[in-house]
Amino acid sequence: EAIALGSKLLAQALGEFSVSFDDVGEDVRKAALGELGMKDLDELHEKLGLGERLAPLVARRLLPGTVPANVAGGAAPLAIAGTEGLLVTYARCCFPIPYDPIFAFLSTGRGVVIHRENCVNVEDYRKHPENWLPVNWQSAPDRLFSSEIRVYVANRTGVLAAVAAAIASTETNIDHVSIDEQDGDTAALTFELRVRDRRHLAGLVRVIRRMA
Repeated sequence: EAIALGSKLLAQALGEFSVSFDDVGEDVRKAALGELGMKDLDELHEKLGLGERLAPLVARRLLPGTVPANVAGGAAPLAIAGTEGLLVTYARCCFPIPYDPIFAFLSTGRGVVIHRENCVNVEDYRKHPENWLPVNWQSAPDRLFSSEIRVYVANRTGVLAAVAAAIASTETNIDHVSIDEQDGDTAALTFELRVRDRRHLAGLVRVIRRMA
């Protein structure tokens, strides 16, 4: 069943480029299987069917030299809807949210991991160009995303409650908060939040800045 499902997923992904698997040259197939560490096509289909590989990424491995330049070269980045489930995760090192410039890294055991383009880990990932690809957001993903802000405040009674109330006034959920005392007079409040997109986060930041 996994093999049959994987075959259908790959056919569907290639169909986005008006290409069928039969259009892919034998040399390209063998090279792609080798790069992906698969011994044969059945193993690839099985991995796709089990969700251990993502069909759009495999399809893109099969495109070079197969699709006319005006199709392959102009292919749109993989669109992220935010509803892909366990196949796509969002890096906690940079907390990408809709409308952030992003890229995807194919991580063994984790599938596709989305990072912001200015993530501190980008340089390490670019050492493995075969494992990353451009992506963008589909319009208006219908879900909330984790984000993080750090607020430096005067270390006084009630300040945490005041900032939390300001955040709540923007209809933003707080998942976690930590306090780091910088010195006797200053503290850093780190909030992990749930936001819709960059505009939601920017509005929240404006509300907090007005407290100063």
